[in-house]
Amino acid sequence: MKRMLVALSIVLLSGWAFAVTFIPIEGDISVTTSSNRRSAAVTISNQGSVLAQFCLTFPQPLEESIALTERGQVVYLPQPIEGLPPGAQISGPEPIAQTLTVIPEKSPALAFVAKGVKPIYKNAKPIEISSVSRQDWMQSNNKRRVPGVEACTSAGG
Repeated sequence: MKRMLVALSIVLLSGWAFAVTFIPIEGDISVTTSSNRRSAAVTISNQGSVLAQFCLTFPQPLEESIALTERGQVVYLPQPIEGLPPGAQISGPEPIAQTLTVIPEKSPALAFVAKGVKPIYKNAKPIEISSVSRQDWMQSNNKRRVPGVEACTSAGG
């Protein structure tokens, strides 16, 4: 619980200091790398329903694969789309700033960041990424479209 409060404080302070709004999503987190360790899927769910899914690619294969399944929080920063008002619903992958932080309740935190980007959570282990995007969205039938882990992990090889 203490880690969650610290993370939320960092998010709020970072948002205030840099005039950006980091989005925290709490739930059951799953981080799974592809077999060649060049991509990964980060999925957040609650009671079996997927709340969000992010796809990551890495510039080089990771030294070790990541297989994390734990309750916690994911923090990301939506990237504004020119001409689209903030908060508008989009029906497709959502571009996000090149930083995604995974803060599990028991395991060490992970900061997936582009080269030169500083992690927002100083206690997180930085892992360099080439790209990250949010891959889920609400469809017109009010059902969430989620591509699944394989869609993310097959993209990186």
